[in-house]
Amino acid sequence: MFRLRRPPRFSSWRRLVFFGSAFLLFWIFVFSLTPLVFPLPEYTGPHRVGVLDVEVEVERRVIGEAVLRATGERAFELSTLAVTLYYPSVLPTSSPSIPRPIARPWLPQPISLIGRGYARIAGVTFPPFQSLFTFMLWLLGSKTVIPGTVGAPLLSREGKILVDESGGVSGLGRIFNLVSGKEKERGVGVGIMEEGTEEGRGALPCVVFTHGMAGMSQSYSHYLGSIASHGVVVAAVEHRDGSGPGSIIHFPDGKKRTVWHLKPQDFVSEPPITVADLQVAQLAFREAEIEETIRLFSLLNAGHGDLIPNRKPNSPRSTFPGFKNRLDMSAVTVVGHSYGATGALQALKNAPSEKMPINGAIMLDPGKGSGRLNKEIDVPILVMHSGEWTEKQVQFYGQGWHFDVVKKLVESTKKGWFMTLSGTAHPSCTDAPLIVPWIMKMVTRTTLHSKVALKEYIDVSVEFLSFLRNGDIRGVLKSDIMSPDGPLGDSDKRGKVKGKDGADWEVHVVPEK
Repeated sequence: MFRLRRPPRFSSWRRLVFFGSAFLLFWIFVFSLTPLVFPLPEYTGPHRVGVLDVEVEVERRVIGEAVLRATGERAFELSTLAVTLYYPSVLPTSSPSIPRPIARPWLPQPISLIGRGYARIAGVTFPPFQSLFTFMLWLLGSKTVIPGTVGAPLLSREGKILVDESGGVSGLGRIFNLVSGKEKERGVGVGIMEEGTEEGRGALPCVVFTHGMAGMSQSYSHYLGSIASHGVVVAAVEHRDGSGPGSIIHFPDGKKRTVWHLKPQDFVSEPPITVADLQVAQLAFREAEIEETIRLFSLLNAGHGDLIPNRKPNSPRSTFPGFKNRLDMSAVTVVGHSYGATGALQALKNAPSEKMPINGAIMLDPGKGSGRLNKEIDVPILVMHSGEWTEKQVQFYGQGWHFDVVKKLVESTKKGWFMTLSGTAHPSCTDAPLIVPWIMKMVTRTTLHSKVALKEYIDVSVEFLSFLRNGDIRGVLKSDIMSPDGPLGDSDKRGKVKGKDGADWEVHVVPEK
């Protein structure tokens, strides 16, 4: 009788050598194809950008009763708020009395936390393999910096947006002399504020940004920093709802707690928590964080910035007082991508109101696997789909094809736009295509250049924010409906309109006239 023998199992060290070697060979191949970007591209608007990581204490509240299996702690307890602020700024000229500007690393610290977090998301629990994720992140992004200045002063009240007759924008062409109070122009472009108006004297509109599943607040730094460079103060929320790779909460007593990515099996619950249950809890938690972010804007505008302790390690506090009486609290817009887009729609359920003085919203690729979409909307909205999100249709919660559900939702508001940027993929609005362009192109099979795609997203977003301020409709927003049914209609009825940078947009819904 023959006895079947099981193949010999790798010992732990042999597994590490085998998989580690394969891992390194793969990344050697990747780096041979991928020109990493150090730093990220300059922002598109006429102003320099200041960057500030902020964590502030908020009034404690518990969202739901979910308990973590590993620690027995409440899973959705909001005690501090973490955001990254992007805001229009000035770059001081070199002077012995002025410290050298500090660049903001693209990767948050500690890198090991993020590496381990992404390993956990991928289901990797073996510590040496988790270290490989950290090593990969370090290789890809440790030298990449955001082209903003940490703790830079807010744009002065006298700051004006200078218009180049050619309409061109030079990212390196803004030099502001704080000593003499004069501005030197080297070709700058049009932003949201306008000379000779109340806005031009210092009322800056605000944006609250909410990131996607497995994303981070800095994963969209070029998109958000570029919006800020057009005269907008942006707060990108670092969500602690268990959707990101990892985040550290810093309590007032010096204690810390790490929030990891959460899955239904991470909770103690009877009956067990489902994916739908988790989404409801996370979206409610995100709504609370959006509310607290707007409250932070209000406190800064009221002049309480110097009284708010910033608990984010290695982050300056000196910029806080500069926001006094500078923010337009009647112009707060919520923006989100993917899960964050679904969360942005969720926040509109209670807007506009005293706690949620939201004047509009921008959603990039909402819905699909990120949960049901709120339909109670009373403000103008802009929904921008990537080409991938539009073309790959799914049945959406028994309501029909996802594209049709989104279209009917926007139509029901009677004051919204719905459009698709052709040749793009779901991550096209993030920094990923800028940092590892060849990887993203191979994986997503996009046909539109990553820089062009981001520029188009930024252009239309800025045009929408300008519309919310002054009612002026321009650019792609002026287009008529070009593709009413998108992938669900006849291909010969899918007309397109060119964006500022020559990309193709399909316009599906426009506001009623």
